This record gives sequence, structure tokens and C-alpha cells, in this order.
Amino acid sequence: MKKLLWKNVWQTLAAIAFLIVVWLVAYLIVGNELIIPNFVDSLKAGGKLFISAAFWRGLGMSMLRVLIAFGISFALALVFAVIAYMYPSFGGFLAPIVSALRSLPVLAVLLILLSFLGVGEAPIAVAFLSLFPMLYTGILAALSGIDKQLLEISRVYGASFWGRVGRVYLPLTAPYVLREAGGALSFAIKLVVSAEVLANTAKSLGGMMQEAKIYAEIPQLFALVGVSFVVGLVLELAMNIVALQVEKRIR
Repeated sequence: MKKLLWKNVWQTLAAIAFLIVVWLVAYLIVGNELIIPNFVDSLKAGGKLFISAAFWRGLGMSMLRVLIAFGISFALALVFAVIAYMYPSFGGFLAPIVSALRSLPVLAVLLILLSFLGVGEAPIAVAFLSLFPMLYTGILAALSGIDKQLLEISRVYGASFWGRVGRVYLPLTAPYVLREAGGALSFAIKLVVSAEVLANTAKSLGGMMQEAKIYAEIPQLFALVGVSFVVGLVLELAMNIVALQVEKRIR
């Protein structure tokens, strides 16, 4: 277990190190700080952000939108996936809807949603439209992979529907679902922040990125992008660690 944990940590650190190297190489090739800033300047800009109340307020609001979008998406995906697994006819009815949601052009949908929702709510709706089909498909695939013999045994012993859900379905699929959730959380940050940039949402990471771009504060822009990237990696790593712990308990 510890080996797997450290493997996840080292893989995350290696990914960050690789991207820093790509940044340094791109900086040397482009040679224009208005396009790709100096890495040290971006670190300094990041340091200034960390002592800014406006930054923490924007980060907090963006993360709140991420958690709301993820929470709604995960809850609905879990409920619908369980129902679709138990009743294949419902799954057949839902399949084309999920496929349609998966194929929606997210940024174009955002422009439409901005006509009905505020600049604070539209990023949440956009993230939901992408996260729900992703989580639903993953959870349904995990349920479909459960050993059929275990289900038959639970029926023989007279387990109720909710008993099977609570004692068979959820425990056996938990590690996979938690890993899927980690990836979805990381993806949710990308979706929400991108939507905030386009909507120019005030008091948000995306809004701060838009402002930095307008005023040509390129090191600060890259620092904000870096913060979003690191937060996403940390959340995904944390969910993977939780998944490993759950998997250990099941075994």
C-alpha cells in the first residue's frame, strides 16, 4: 500500500517537473516574455498572489463552484447509474441522453447559458453538463464489472434492494468510483475556470486570469494557470489515496 501511495506521489511530482522543463524550453525557443514569461518572474508573481486577499477570495469562490458542480453531478450520476444497472430498460432510455450531453460543445453552451443564468451560475451549469455523463458512464461501468456470483449469493440470502446497494454494489465499486471522482474533480476545475474566463466572472480565478490578460500581466496569468493546475493535481492525488485506503479495507 505504501509503495502504491509513494508511486502516486512521485508520479505527480514527475508530471509537475516535466511541465516545468517544457515551460523553460518553450521560453528559450519563443524568446518573447509577452507570450511565455520567465519562470522565475511567474514564481514571484505567484508569491504576491499568496499574500493577496483578492486571490484567496477568488480561489475560494472558484472552488465553491467546482464543489457544487461536482457534488450535484456525482449524486445524480450515482443514483441514475444504480437505477440503470438494476433496470436495463431505464439505462437504455438514458443512454442517448447521456451521449447527447457528452457531445455538447461546452463553450458554445456557455454563451447560451449566460443569457439565462448569471456569470456566477453559468460555469456551474457548464461543468455539470460535462461531469454528469462522465461520472454516470464510469459508475455504470464499475457496477457492470461486479462478479455476478456475489449478486446471486446476496439474493439467496434474501438481501433487500438497498441492502445489496449498501453491502455489495457500493463497497465493491468504491475504489474505482473514487478514482473516477478524482479525475472528475480535476476536470471540473478546468471546466469552471475556463467558463469563468469567458464569462469574466468577478471574484474568481477565471476572472483574475482575464484581468491579467487584459493588462498584459503575463507572469501573473501563468501563475494563476499554475495554481489551477496544481490544485487539480492535488485533488486527484488525494482521491487516489482515499481509493487506495478503501481498497485496502475491502481486501
